[in-house]
Amino acid sequence: MKKLTIILSLCLMITSTVIHAQTHEDSVKIELNTSRDDYVNKIKEYGFKPGLKIPPIVLDNPRSFGNYDDSLNVIHTCNWNTLPQQGKDFFNGFAQHLGQGLTGEKFFRLAVYKWIFIHELSHWWRACQHQTADPYENEKAANRIDAAYWHEKEPDFYQFMLLVFNDVLHNTPNPVPAGQQKEKYLNDNYQKLPGGSAYTWYQSVMIVEVSKEVPFETFKQAIELAGKPVH
Repeated sequence: MKKLTIILSLCLMITSTVIHAQTHEDSVKIELNTSRDDYVNKIKEYGFKPGLKIPPIVLDNPRSFGNYDDSLNVIHTCNWNTLPQQGKDFFNGFAQHLGQGLTGEKFFRLAVYKWIFIHELSHWWRACQHQTADPYENEKAANRIDAAYWHEKEPDFYQFMLLVFNDVLHNTPNPVPAGQQKEKYLNDNYQKLPGGSAYTWYQSVMIVEVSKEVPFETFKQAIELAGKPVH
C-alpha cells in the first residue's frame, strides 16, 4: 500500500507539472495572439488587406528568439520556462547590466514578446506585400515597421529599447572584418549569425540607423511602404 501511495503521489506531481507548463504556454499564446490581432486590426483600419492568413504562433525557442517562416506562414517565438539555459543566461546578464530593477525574465518578455514579436509580424506583412530584398535590407525594413509601431503605440518603451540597442553598439565589438561593407558581410553570412552577438549587433545597428532617419515614418507610412524608407 505504501509503495502504491508513493507511485500515486509521483503521478500527481508529474500531472501537476504538466498542467502548470501547459497553462503557462496557453497564457503566453493568449497574450501574443492579442498583440498580433491588434497589429493586424490596425493595418485593416488603414484600409489595407493582408494577402496572407493571420499567422499562427509556435513556442519552440528559435535561436534568434523569433522567426517568421514564410514557407509555412508561421511565427516562431520562445517560452521562458523551456528556454535553454544559455538563452536564460543571455537575458539574465543583460538585465543585470541594465539595472533598473529588471529580472532576466522581465527583460525577456519586453525584448521577445514585444520588440522581436512585432519585428517578425513585420516580416509577415512584407510577405503579404510580396516584398523581397537582400537580408540586410529585409531585416532593416522589418525594423523600420517595428520602430514606427512602438514609436506611436508606446513611446516610452520605444525609447527604452533604443537605449538598449545603443548600449549594445557601445559594448559589443563590430563583427565586420576590416575592409568589408557591413551590408555585404551580413548578406553573405546571414544563415550563420542568428542567435549570436554578431546578429544582435547587426539588429542594433539597423534600429539605431532607422531612429535617425528624417522624416521618421509613421506606422501608417511604414505599412504602406512595407518598410521601405520615405524618399
